[in-house]
Amino acid sequence: MKTSTIEDYRYKLKLGFKDWLNLPVSEITESMVLKRHKEISKRGNTTANTTMRVLRLTLKYAAATRMIDSVPTSVLNEARLWHKNKRKKRIIPSNKLRSWHEAVEALPNQKAKVYLLILLYIGFRSEEALTLKWSDVDWSSKTITARDTKNHTTHTLPFPPPLLPHLLELKQATGEHIWVFSGRNPIKHMSLPSKPIASVIETSGVAFSSHDCRRTFATIAEAISLPTTMIKRLLNHNTDNDVTGGYIVTEEETLREAINNIAVYIQARVTQIDNVIKIHN
Repeated sequence: MKTSTIEDYRYKLKLGFKDWLNLPVSEITESMVLKRHKEISKRGNTTANTTMRVLRLTLKYAAATRMIDSVPTSVLNEARLWHKNKRKKRIIPSNKLRSWHEAVEALPNQKAKVYLLILLYIGFRSEEALTLKWSDVDWSSKTITARDTKNHTTHTLPFPPPLLPHLLELKQATGEHIWVFSGRNPIKHMSLPSKPIASVIETSGVAFSSHDCRRTFATIAEAISLPTTMIKRLLNHNTDNDVTGGYIVTEEETLREAINNIAVYIQARVTQIDNVIKIHN
C-alpha cells in the first residue's frame, strides 16, 4: 500500500479502536463491533462507516491468514447497519467559473494558483497534483504524468494551452527543486494550500474543495458530450470490469483533443465579456 494509505488506516484504527489495539485479534467479537459501531455513529455516520471499513479489511486479512475463523464485522452486513453515505455532488457552477477563475488568477501564491488550475483543467486528484515532479512534465510533448496513483498506475495526460504560461512561470520559481510544488523545505512537496483556497472562497463567493475541482472537470467533460469511456480514461478510473472499455486503447492525440475541448469550455466562460450596449441620447 501507499504510505499515505497506511497512515490513513492507522489513524482510523486509533480513532475508533484505540483501546482494542493491544488485544489479540481473536478476542474481537460481534457484540463488541455492534457496541462500538453504535458509539462511533454518534460522532457521525460517515465517521462510523470509514472507521468500520478499516476494521473490516483488517479483520478480513486476519481471516485470510487463518488468524481467525470468521470476520466479526460481517454482523453489520447481516443486520444492515451500514449507514447510507450521501455522495457529494458539489461542483463549481458554470456561471461561477469566471469569478472563481479570477480569484485563483489573483492569488499571489504561484504554487497554489497552478495547483488549483491543474485540478480544474486536468482533473488530477489533489495528492496526484501535489506529488508531481518536474521530471513528470514533458515540455516537448506537452504532457504531465501522475505516478503511483490511487489505483497504482501511471497516468499521463496532455496539458491544455491555458496551463502552459502558468507552468512556465512556476518553473522559474521551483524548477531548481525536485517537486513542482515544493514545500518550505524543498526536499518535501507542499501540503494542501488551505489558506489560498480559503482566500479564493472569500473573494469569489464560491465554496469548494480540491475534489470539487476534479468533480467539475468530470461534469464539464459530460457537458461537452465526451463518451463515458473517455471520461473514465481522463479521470484514470479503472475500466478492467468494462469489457468494451478494455478493448479501447486511447491515443495521446485523442486525449489532447478531449482535454483541449474541456479547456475551451472553461475559457469561454472565464473570458466572456458582458454583452452591454450603451445607449446615448
